[in-house]
Amino acid sequence: MNKSAKPRIVVLGGGNGTSVLLKSLLPKLEAGQIESLHALVHMADDGGSTGRLRDQYGVAAMGDLTKCLVALSSFQGDIRGDEFLRALDYRFSSGDFEGHTLRNTFLTSLEKTSDLDTAIATMARILQIPKASGVVPTTLTPVTQQVSINFNDGQERLLGQGQHSISHQVNLQADPRWEPGDIKVGFAEHEVALNPRAQLVLEAATHYLVAPGHTYGTILPTLALPSLQQVVGSSTVPLTVVMTLLTTAQQTAGWSGEDFVRVYESYLRRPVAVVLANSGRVDVELVAGQGWVEFGTSDHAYTLLLANLVSSTLKPAQAGDVVPRAIVVHDSVLVGQLLDKVLLGKPAESQRNTPGSAKSQLSKGNPFG
Repeated sequence: MNKSAKPRIVVLGGGNGTSVLLKSLLPKLEAGQIESLHALVHMADDGGSTGRLRDQYGVAAMGDLTKCLVALSSFQGDIRGDEFLRALDYRFSSGDFEGHTLRNTFLTSLEKTSDLDTAIATMARILQIPKASGVVPTTLTPVTQQVSINFNDGQERLLGQGQHSISHQVNLQADPRWEPGDIKVGFAEHEVALNPRAQLVLEAATHYLVAPGHTYGTILPTLALPSLQQVVGSSTVPLTVVMTLLTTAQQTAGWSGEDFVRVYESYLRRPVAVVLANSGRVDVELVAGQGWVEFGTSDHAYTLLLANLVSSTLKPAQAGDVVPRAIVVHDSVLVGQLLDKVLLGKPAESQRNTPGSAKSQLSKGNPFG
């Protein structure tokens, strides 16, 4: 790759983690530091407002698409623009629209009067999203997520179906013998074509970023698409993982940072080059099975960059929202500062998460201040 070329970034994921990552990167796009910025979002979401819209109107999985579109809007930072974005994010708490956000119903109406790609392009234009950026569904049709495990006798057992059910109701650690990576994510539709536009974006990229997020509810449904795996697995574009903050009860409880990376690599079908991980802490009561993701002391083939990346502001629940949401999230500014090291060639030191290192780094405050 020409060292003078500006980064062309593709983010893989969906949900809150991807939207935070897009907010971290948007200022760099607007400043001309990066050439393009796109998010590829899976179409397996079937819970809450998104699930009802899918069932009632036969449309795509709206929630993650619209969340990421709003994150890329040039209206951010403008008083009236921010008011408009807050209105789009408003979730009705009663009446016929109870549980729906305006952004989800708006994109639904656009798809019902055109098609999905046209609907996304129209909403992007209304939100004044920069031309060199966008949100692209991995498939042009909704998919049904499945999780299963293969036993030693070769028999496969289906453990759950449906993204919402898998994320919040299925115990993927029911058997203590199951190791990280034993549970496999797939789709009831099996071979689903990659959105041609998604393939073009992947082939033009210089950097792939795996966003933070719920492992089985957000990240693996994106990485598990076989047609996407084929493109990413055969590419030489460097892979960077922005690690999730917390483990998830009954799904990733007890996982180390290394466990997460190994599982991601098994779906990406190639090694990860860089991992950005959080060393900070906030005062919050964790539920049973939750824990801060930490790395061990062993050497890694990838570069591990540790910094305080957690937001000091807890995310409040929205009235009318029936889907459990993360209240501890990444700080988009701090993530953006660390991404400068990876994307813009600024000096960075690889740090190991030795005992006490998280505490010592946190006590120093913002490591870039």
